[in-house]
Amino acid sequence: MRLALLGVALLATASPAAAQDNSNIEGEVIVTGQRASADYLSDEQTVVGLRRPADSAIQPVKFTSDSRDEAVRKREIHAMIEAAIRRADGAGVELVTGEFELTKVTAANYRDLVFSNGGRPDTSEIAVFVKAKLAGSVGSAQSRIDGFIKAVPPEGRALMERRGGITLTIINPDQYRPEIVKLVAAEALKSAAAFGPDYGVEVAGLNEQLIWAQASATEVFLYIPYRFTVRPK
Repeated sequence: MRLALLGVALLATASPAAAQDNSNIEGEVIVTGQRASADYLSDEQTVVGLRRPADSAIQPVKFTSDSRDEAVRKREIHAMIEAAIRRADGAGVELVTGEFELTKVTAANYRDLVFSNGGRPDTSEIAVFVKAKLAGSVGSAQSRIDGFIKAVPPEGRALMERRGGITLTIINPDQYRPEIVKLVAAEALKSAAAFGPDYGVEVAGLNEQLIWAQASATEVFLYIPYRFTVRPK
């Protein structure tokens, strides 16, 4: 099999989640899956890749306060985040932050979280995620997250509120690259064999970054943007 070091653009039926610098990721990343006509990737997706369970579910939340004094707002939000951190382990969840790769929010780093202006005058907020491992259904993870949100007591005028829908995460997606390459190779060789022993296959794009998208309520689909061509030997 000849491997051409060529990049190819892949027209898939979902918007994948992959950043410009996502090679050799060892941490946990956010999975997003969107499509014009459905919620997830189609079972008829033509791309060869790996479908597997996600590692966790995350719920975006915001800690917000509308106390008149800015210093009071920030003190209330920090106090509520600190209370949430203390309760998280017992509730089977974690607070995490990040736009792509996730970092755990702890008592040692929560004061580094960035405040932003809320949607109303004299309002401050901090946005994070509540994460629960997927031990079965998304419903089970959602139940743990919901119970945790309800259990964290307000602090002054500070509240914790949901700010979107639940989504999935995956840990160290690049660890699955060798398995995906094997799947692509098997499919390419199978296609070439259908044309007889005088045909071989040329594969391009296997050096491209790994891409992932949500495939179902609990699964992700990982693939490499590849292309193969069957040719006479």
